Amino acid sequence: MHELLEPSQTDGENSLRPPIHAQLERFSDMNTSLDTLAEQMLTLVEIVSAQERDIKALKEQCRVLEEHDQAIAVAFSTFFHVLSAGRIAKLSEIATILNHIIKVAEQEGRPAASIKFLRDLADMLPEDQR
Repeated sequence: MHELLEPSQTDGENSLRPPIHAQLERFSDMNTSLDTLAEQMLTLVEIVSAQERDIKALKEQCRVLEEHDQAIAVAFSTFFHVLSAGRIAKLSEIATILNHIIKVAEQEGRPAASIKFLRDLADMLPEDQR
């Protein structure tokens, strides 16, 4: 009777199958690997979400800075035209001064964004005054 309950060693089918403990251990290892992978994926999702929030915040800061630059440019342009209208300075003189400031800024190696801003400012002056 005892022989009927135990698998025989000569059975070719059973000798190819690993013992049940080995199979359970393998399944346990796979579950552990899947859990680790799931945790890593969740961490990546959190990182990407945080980066998306940072990018949105940076875009908003850029928008605010661009609006600020535009406001400064309009203020300068208005100031130049007021000077010209009040006969304090001619637009051609203002353009000459502004071009000189641009040249000095380039020679001193000022930031490209600052030089571009000055050029944009000079471009606001009428073409014949530059």
